[in-house]
Amino acid sequence: MSQARLGAEPQAYGEWLKQFFPFPLGEIGIFSMDRVARLTQSAEETFELARQLGEGFEGGEVLALVGDLGSGKTTFTRGLVCGLGCADYMRVNSPTYVLEQIYQGRLVVRHYDAYRLGNPDELDELGFEEALASGAVLVVEWADRVEELMPPERLLVELSFSGDSTGAGEPGNCRRLTFSSGSTIWTDRLAGLETDEDEGADNY
Repeated sequence: MSQARLGAEPQAYGEWLKQFFPFPLGEIGIFSMDRVARLTQSAEETFELARQLGEGFEGGEVLALVGDLGSGKTTFTRGLVCGLGCADYMRVNSPTYVLEQIYQGRLVVRHYDAYRLGNPDELDELGFEEALASGAVLVVEWADRVEELMPPERLLVELSFSGDSTGAGEPGNCRRLTFSSGSTIWTDRLAGLETDEDEGADNY
């Protein structure tokens, strides 16, 4: 996302985001729960935030990751996989060239990258629909490219570069993570997420 978007009012931001996730407002749309934002000061904090989230997963969760190159999508996935008990979490890399990676922890994690897909059908050909019913945790990077395949209860995680810092973060390392979903099942889970700097958290 451009830097200009970071300062946009929530309503304007929502209109922009509906280009990629055009679900009906108030029905299965992304605004069925309050959007929750967290500011991280480093890649380590982004990792830790995702690890906390993954610890509470029960199976069947779908995460749609959206963000520019280098915004931290793969770092977030690595932390999530760690939180799910996979000992080999450090081998998590963007699956750009193989499209899908599978990791085994206390739950199976299927990690997709839609960056190079020509159309959503290519993800479906990988068995994405069957994976949705498998009980595995599904993580899709560049999910805006395959939004029509995303279930309404998925958790949308938008990662963006942030110039905000409390002084602890190094320039260029700060990220703003914005969470939203068409389901309220995520509300309590997100409420428990913490970063080292609580000033970077808000709901709106």
